Amino acid sequence: MKLYPAALATLFVALAPAESSAQDSHYWTQQYGPRASLLSGAVIGSVADISGTFYNPGSLGLAESLPFALSTDVYEYENIRLEDGAGRGVDLGTTRSGVRPSLLAGTITSNLGGGVLAYSALTRMRAASDVNAQIIASGAEVPPELDLQDVVGVARIDGEFSDFWAGLSYSHRVGNHFGLGLTGYLAHRTQRRRREGVTEAIDTGGQPFVDIDMSGGNYSALRTLAKIGGYFSSGPVSAGLTFTTPSLHIAGSGEFGINEARFLSDTTVLLATVQTDLSAKYKSPLSVGLGFGWQIGKARLNASGEWFDKIDPYVVMQGEEFEQQEPAQTQVFDVVQSMDEVLNWGVGLEYAFKESVVGYASFATDLTGITDEIERADLSIGRVDLYSAFLGADFMVKSARLTLGAGYGWGSAPAPEITDVLEGNEEGLEAKYVYSRFRVLFGFELGVN
Repeated sequence: MKLYPAALATLFVALAPAESSAQDSHYWTQQYGPRASLLSGAVIGSVADISGTFYNPGSLGLAESLPFALSTDVYEYENIRLEDGAGRGVDLGTTRSGVRPSLLAGTITSNLGGGVLAYSALTRMRAASDVNAQIIASGAEVPPELDLQDVVGVARIDGEFSDFWAGLSYSHRVGNHFGLGLTGYLAHRTQRRRREGVTEAIDTGGQPFVDIDMSGGNYSALRTLAKIGGYFSSGPVSAGLTFTTPSLHIAGSGEFGINEARFLSDTTVLLATVQTDLSAKYKSPLSVGLGFGWQIGKARLNASGEWFDKIDPYVVMQGEEFEQQEPAQTQVFDVVQSMDEVLNWGVGLEYAFKESVVGYASFATDLTGITDEIERADLSIGRVDLYSAFLGADFMVKSARLTLGAGYGWGSAPAPEITDVLEGNEEGLEAKYVYSRFRVLFGFELGVN
């Protein structure tokens, strides 16, 4: 992609942040199970199937039937762009698509001390980005404040992360209307990020200028956590309360490398290090969820909310001290993360057109945990609050339930750091992050009564 002249300064503001890590910033992006997906995850107080292993394990003990196995596939088309990020009408961005499996779960036994034992495996978080750009400019094309006459530049930032959870659930009925349950999880986090930027130029005095900025790293970390759930159901009303514990670190390791070089007529900077076998850890927060369901004739109203506690800044990977080559000085690079507290909520409506066909409509928020006070280099979309809506239906075919649905997610937020760079060249321009996502869902449950 060829960029307009303002892109030279913009590229490295947008693509070369000070932090050497990348951080996800949302908690409600993924939904699990066919019905819960169509209801945008608003089922903490009205879950009625095996997805309760995640949403509310207390519900499993009260469920009338639990399927032998459950699987949901989601075809996803996601677009993330920095609108006007390189000048008016020139966007930086990335697009990805593919099938995203969300949950595999089932019961092990329904007669363990009067309770239900179940298993589940899910991808809790996942994202990827790949942004490339280049500039070739000379003479009047170069912004005068750069004091350059010829410029060639390329930049790339790419990375991905995944957070996989596997767990065992136990739920026990307490009387006729209450259920208590616990799911214990092992969670495995992997993350990778790479940044490359090269600028070659000649200033207005004829002196050469070269700037090379390359860095990258990866880590994996294993931790454990638990979700505790209480569930109530009586007649047309149901309700649920859940607590998810902060995670406990078990083990982790990672590596990263840095190569920076800057050559001007009166300045030379050379810095390089490769560090391996570093300790690494990842934290997930305490959360509290509350929800209810209300049956009104053939319709059922569902609503849920979940609060996530803040995560104070902590070191994900602790770098070792090293000597910078030129000018000589001691350096150390740490990979740091933090998150602000977040409250997400969702509402969903289901309607039974007949006994074997149910329709769904829902809306939910997916607010970011990053604020202006928390500066991080995101793999996904930066400080953007997301919103999503879903429509769909499920159909009973003998002992199987088939689910079909479609959803759309959207969000945008200003990018003031980019706007500040560009506004001197194009008055009235405002750069912003723009996110859109289209999903098509197919799910099935086996062994449904």
